[in-house]
Amino acid sequence: MIVSIPQCLLVSPLDVLTSEMGCLIKRWRPTFTGHQILSLFLLIELKKGRNSAWHPFIQSLPACYTLPHYFSHGELDFLTSHIRERADKEIARAHQAFKDVHKFCQHHWPSGVDWASWEKFLWAWCTISSRAVYLKTEASAEGWLDLSHTDENNQALCPYLDLINHTSTAQMRAGLNTKTACYEIVTEDSFQAHDQVFISYGPHDNTTLFLFYGFTLPTNVYNSVFFSIEDLTELLEVFHVDSWARRKEVLCQYNLLRRLACSTEGISWNLQAALSVLAMDLTQLQECWRILNKEEIHPALEANVLIMARHLIGTALRMTKQFLADRERRAQMDGPTTHTQLALSLVRDDIGILTSALHAVS
Repeated sequence: MIVSIPQCLLVSPLDVLTSEMGCLIKRWRPTFTGHQILSLFLLIELKKGRNSAWHPFIQSLPACYTLPHYFSHGELDFLTSHIRERADKEIARAHQAFKDVHKFCQHHWPSGVDWASWEKFLWAWCTISSRAVYLKTEASAEGWLDLSHTDENNQALCPYLDLINHTSTAQMRAGLNTKTACYEIVTEDSFQAHDQVFISYGPHDNTTLFLFYGFTLPTNVYNSVFFSIEDLTELLEVFHVDSWARRKEVLCQYNLLRRLACSTEGISWNLQAALSVLAMDLTQLQECWRILNKEEIHPALEANVLIMARHLIGTALRMTKQFLADRERRAQMDGPTTHTQLALSLVRDDIGILTSALHAVS
């Protein structure tokens, strides 16, 4: 066992809802998510200063984070389009959460809510995002939570765990032990005395680690590059693909437009299947599912899929290299920052993945 934290030291949405402040939250509409409730808890504890029982923990936390929420508009331009799109969504989500919480604070503390400014809320929001652990929401709390965002509800603040770093290869188990009433982490890896102990925050690629934790790994077994439906449609003219409406209908029918990705080992099953749908003639399209499940073998079709894959990946690789060269020039002119260096590391990740994937399908 690496660590065992008594449950009484954890703070879940239910703990906040059953506190003195919980009465105010329960009467408030619209309802908050668990993430908002824990952020509000941190804001109020921060406001108490040394009078807060959580003061030592709060003092141990960073003053700011390297999540995309802290990037300037210019620094966000160093993210590739698919990462920028996800970053923009997370930033917008935080802004909406702040509006809801700030309205609540203004209502209950009309004399002034400087302690609940956007800057302080952002710090609290990113603290929860990067440091909360998964903890199933108790059924008794669900009636007071915004259940449209279940991923934001099943979490709790757990002191000390943020001292243990993440690696994508860690073998471990974590969760609440109902017998000991402790949140426990048990490793299945071997460590020598004085070694740094690592745990896993989950099977996250570097994009997810960046968006929610503010860091990346030099080597991450979960890294992938994702493609969009727009990337597929660009293949239509190149390979003279007709009947796009019918093919798109098939792609949607079999849910093949998600996880269109490649990794260092090649292309995902969904991407291979989607390219197969594009490469099929209309007769083969009638037997689409049988062909995708290898119940029928079509060597010429499989060869065409590889040709399409090479074109798709090769085009993405050229564009990503051009993007990197442009942003490196800009960073050299303006001076690199921690944020731009982090963003460029993600671009280099993509280039490495695309290069290996292109080799795998060649």
